[in-house]
Amino acid sequence: MMRRVYFHEWASLSHAGDNEGYRRALFADSRLPLGTVRLVSGELAPFGYVDESQIFSEADILARFPDLSADPLLRWGRGNRMAATLFGSLKSSLTRMIEAYGADRVALVIGTSVAGMTETEAFFLGGKRDERFRDTDLEMYNPVRALRSLSGIKGPAYAISTACSSSTKALIAAARLIKSGAVDAALCGGMDAKSLFTLSGFHALSALSLKTTQPFGEHREGINLGEGGALFLLSREPSEYELAGWGETSDAYHISSPDPEAHAVKAAVSHAFKMADVSSVDYVCAHGTGTVKNDEMEASVIHDLAPNAWVSSPKAITGHTLGGAGALCVAAALIGLREKRLPAHLIDDTPDPRLAKIKLALQSVSTPTLNTALCNSFAFGGNNAVLLIKRVAHATDKP
Repeated sequence: MMRRVYFHEWASLSHAGDNEGYRRALFADSRLPLGTVRLVSGELAPFGYVDESQIFSEADILARFPDLSADPLLRWGRGNRMAATLFGSLKSSLTRMIEAYGADRVALVIGTSVAGMTETEAFFLGGKRDERFRDTDLEMYNPVRALRSLSGIKGPAYAISTACSSSTKALIAAARLIKSGAVDAALCGGMDAKSLFTLSGFHALSALSLKTTQPFGEHREGINLGEGGALFLLSREPSEYELAGWGETSDAYHISSPDPEAHAVKAAVSHAFKMADVSSVDYVCAHGTGTVKNDEMEASVIHDLAPNAWVSSPKAITGHTLGGAGALCVAAALIGLREKRLPAHLIDDTPDPRLAKIKLALQSVSTPTLNTALCNSFAFGGNNAVLLIKRVAHATDKP
């Protein structure tokens, strides 16, 4: 019989802070103001920075992890330091898993879309004077290299880079390894740091808003970017939260616009429902970017397949963290399930009446029946990934 996969612990890092900061922000009455970033064009745009005080410095890393494996290609750029910070919260639990299963029975799968772009940009914009810079700083494998050096994991270790669905697909890939019996546990998730290149790209596509983003709002005009992500410990051992289903499809419709009919997205969601043996969910953590077309498409999918589910988008408080976005969506869903409380959809706008009707959670309220959640990620090129989380009933639970 195929194994099941369970969440055991997670760590998040975003503009809202760590897990506790994120919890407070998700249940707040109003959203956190974002910072601003100056684009190459000279314009200012809102941006969800991770406060530097929240991130380990290179000195912190060397002091906290004295057994750090030597790797001549490893450099502690901003993205890798975020990865190390997230890992620091999970180190003890991961060590216990390695002791229980063996280092070769634990996988490492990380999603990212910019990896070492921050350092690469600094090198070229700074006149190429950084003597420590190497072309390998830009490799997508960098956060995996960093986490493998920190953790001692010896099982399968690789990166997934599919733009904004990267970390969702990393969780799905890790879950497949566990279900197949290839490994018993996994450290997985994803993160991205600030990239001027990416900001410029979104701006060139007219997808970046120079005002505060309004996902599913009547006056929405684009996304705000941010940085951060989350890591998760998955294993075959039962816990309160099961990664019960998922779906992955491709639109093959347009490089930067979703299929308005959402045929492939609906197929992904339907597959996740079938795999998890449910007909709907209690809550949808939406991709909810704030662009005109994404929100239109996503609202139609939710309306058709989960019309009674509550909906919110954490991008309103974190910004869109690219490769880390799916991981932060999963962390938001897990926090909501744990607290039995809806993460709020915090926009400063009227929900768009032209969209297919969905139940936006405009306020955070306690919801005793919150037991299932769908997490959506939709990337450029029509790359779709969704996963479904179930809160597992225990004998002590009231019926």
